[in-house]
Amino acid sequence: MKAAVIQMVSQSDIAGNLAQAHALLERAAHGGARLAVLPENFAAMGRRDSAAIGRAEALGEGPILPWLKQTARDLRLWIVAGTV
Repeated sequence: MKAAVIQMVSQSDIAGNLAQAHALLERAAHGGARLAVLPENFAAMGRRDSAAIGRAEALGEGPILPWLKQTARDLRLWIVAGTV
């Protein structure tokens, strides 16, 4: 199995980080990877409200976990998302 380890520079903008991660995951999938590993805090680096983001994700009300699920499905890729 081919794997990809992704490095990216995350900011506090979740939507921007998810867009950047999607482009990198897409590149990995097109290169033949079946497993991709994202860095820690890939979606929300530097946010002051990280606890609130974590609670929203745990309740199924955040944008990150649904995005991960859909992206994995669309790209036919196993994704290890670091910490969320």
